[in-house]
Amino acid sequence: MNAQHGMSLLELMVTISITLLLVTIVTPAWLTTNNNLQLKHAIEASYFLMQHGRSSAIASGQDIFVTFKPGPHWCLGLNAGGPCECAIANSCHFNALDMSVSQQDFSAVSLINLRFGDDASAVFDSARGIAMGNAGSVIFSDNDTQAKLIVSNMGRVRICVVQGGLGGYPSC
Repeated sequence: MNAQHGMSLLELMVTISITLLLVTIVTPAWLTTNNNLQLKHAIEASYFLMQHGRSSAIASGQDIFVTFKPGPHWCLGLNAGGPCECAIANSCHFNALDMSVSQQDFSAVSLINLRFGDDASAVFDSARGIAMGNAGSVIFSDNDTQAKLIVSNMGRVRICVVQGGLGGYPSC
């Protein structure tokens, strides 16, 4: 009786072919999902930074600035009393905490179509947390999906989807 151990060359080639086929089909879907998640996390982190700025303005009695820096190495940072340079470490802080969101954490996401004032800042006033005259919007994109972060004159911060699908958010 001759016992066989292992696989034949044909069985090995069929196994490798099926594995390559599955990898070819799954990889683009995985990359799209990963980019979509990065976009969702980037816009939510920015949303919560804005909300924190608004509530901090009311609680501290100080005007709070959320400054945007567009470009390939985009960032936004929160600071009391004036705009900050979020590209410089520890430049944007409040209550001794670094308060920034940057492209370094979300490499698949770009910041486009920035529409805030001349100094690219949203300013929440100390009395009521409104952004009168300092409202605006910015679009975050992962090349397939675009989501907009909007700050109204009344200080309301919201997210909507411009293009593509981002679960849980309405279309603009």
